[in-house]
Amino acid sequence: MQYVTQALLALVIMLILRKFYRQYQNDFYLLWSWSWLALFVNMFGSCISLANAFLLPLDHPFRIIISIITVTASLLQILWLYSGTLEISRNRKLNRKVVKAISYSILPFAILLVFLSFNDPDAGTYRILYRVGIKSLFAGIVFTACAFMLLRMTSTGIGIRFIIFSFLSYGLLQGNYFLETFLEVYQVDYPLEVPYFAGAIDIFLQALMGLGMIISVLEVEQHNLKKANSELDTFLYRSSHDLRAPLTTISGIISIIRSIDDPDKKEEYFNAIQDRLIQADNVIRDIITLRKGQKTELQIDEVDLEKEVKKEFESLIDPNNGSPKLSIEADEKTHIHTDAARLHTILTNLLSNAIKYHHEPAKAKISVSIHGTEKGFNVVLSDNGPGIDEKHLPKIFDMFYRAHRSSSGTGLGLYLVKDALEHMGGTIEVASEKGKGTTFRMHLIDHTANHS
Repeated sequence: MQYVTQALLALVIMLILRKFYRQYQNDFYLLWSWSWLALFVNMFGSCISLANAFLLPLDHPFRIIISIITVTASLLQILWLYSGTLEISRNRKLNRKVVKAISYSILPFAILLVFLSFNDPDAGTYRILYRVGIKSLFAGIVFTACAFMLLRMTSTGIGIRFIIFSFLSYGLLQGNYFLETFLEVYQVDYPLEVPYFAGAIDIFLQALMGLGMIISVLEVEQHNLKKANSELDTFLYRSSHDLRAPLTTISGIISIIRSIDDPDKKEEYFNAIQDRLIQADNVIRDIITLRKGQKTELQIDEVDLEKEVKKEFESLIDPNNGSPKLSIEADEKTHIHTDAARLHTILTNLLSNAIKYHHEPAKAKISVSIHGTEKGFNVVLSDNGPGIDEKHLPKIFDMFYRAHRSSSGTGLGLYLVKDALEHMGGTIEVASEKGKGTTFRMHLIDHTANHS
């Protein structure tokens, strides 16, 4: 009855998490749902094993196959739960090739455990150790490690607290199962024997885990919704203001033009109108870029990072105002599979900021380093501009935030950079000192390396 209850519980939680994954597309929901599916297979297989324990001999192929399936499922449950917890605690995706490789290696390991003493009628305790005790050892270590990973998260709601408590308790309980099984093999008395109601404790802790996961998903999405609503309010207010301001100025300039006859003055005012139109156009362009970035799925192409940096830099140079300097230090090969449109957004905004915010744009010096990593490339972009005051650094990626009062930009540039990188699975950090320049450190993910 215990195994049936656990199987049904696992199936229900798995279906709920799969629904959340289809709706919100967060990968750790998918990994957690796989772990519950594996628990369902394990419990269902255990029911079949018990039903056939006295009907078929130990070495019957059907019993062996069921044992392999249940041991494999129990180990996969641990792996996928650990992977999902690692993703939510670190807030970034794991290397899928590594997760797949470990998943595939579990089957031969499970076969080895099942075939150890599989046909020896006098080796019952050893078989329990190999098939149940080893799994309990891994589960004890992994569940406890997961609890401590979640404890290190800076913000935790009640859902995560439920998960931490259940993980830690379940990990200790599984560790106790292993010790009892291990010492029984060597006929050593163990004072902390598993109580007769341990099965009920297992069910309670698993139910608490599932409840915690469901609550945590709702809390994460509630936080995302509040953030989106806040950004939408800011967006509507600032974009309407930034669009209305140049139009109001243009209206005033037109009134002035009507009252003067001096052609030179009129030309000056016409240039001012053109500047305001460019300003309004920049706001509209950034709004379109932001909307497209939030609605468009990743379009993966192979690009050469070094060539892209040079191309974007050259497109920003105004020959009439002198030429800023660009130096690049890069690996021999800098090809990456990424979203070319979003990469364009990132490079254009960072390079243009390094030029236009320099007191003398012609004397701007920009250095870029591009070096490969296991998962992609580290890109560091530094300039010799005015720098950013330390008090502004935590906010420079916020929507419409301007660190420089004299800024003529929309305040969306660095927000667009951060938004594009988040969609691409990358990261960005900034370091700056007033009067000494600014450095941006990015990690770009190679999507072929991680999703092939």
